[in-house]
Amino acid sequence: MSAQEKYRAVFDCNVLVVAAARDKSHARACLRLAEFGYIELFVSRASLEELEDVLNRPGLRKFFPTLTDEVVQAFLIRLRETARFVRKVPKRFSYARDVDDEQYVDLAAAVDAHFIISRDKDLLSLNKGHTTECKEFRQRFRPLRVIEPLDFLREVAAVRNLSVAELRTELEQH
Repeated sequence: MSAQEKYRAVFDCNVLVVAAARDKSHARACLRLAEFGYIELFVSRASLEELEDVLNRPGLRKFFPTLTDEVVQAFLIRLRETARFVRKVPKRFSYARDVDDEQYVDLAAAVDAHFIISRDKDLLSLNKGHTTECKEFRQRFRPLRVIEPLDFLREVAAVRNLSVAELRTELEQH
């Protein structure tokens, strides 16, 4: 992939929660890639509903006191402005190990995404796991990779001939 082409990505709920809560996180840097047009980020109704539900949970708010009502609403508005909304996401993948993760694979498949960005062990296992579901994932969605936020920053930095530190500096200067 060249620097002119854009990676297409789907971020799972946990990555977006960390992006909302921690300004200096790898997850927030990944979101900035979309905000500044380095990548294309895709969301669906299901992914936005899950995110809004999770961001408004009292237990999460205790763990991340920076997530006030105002911060959450501003984050959701910014995400809706940044990401491309996909109205129809056909069901293409079943994952008994964690059915809540199916929506991310379905969304990524619907938009021919290059990456799902996640820290979820069930999703990450799709790349290397030995179960029938993992093998089916790799066979059916071959170019799609599930990687962690830092690894995604490395991918984007490499295409731009930068280190991750240089990429983060570039993003912070925008």
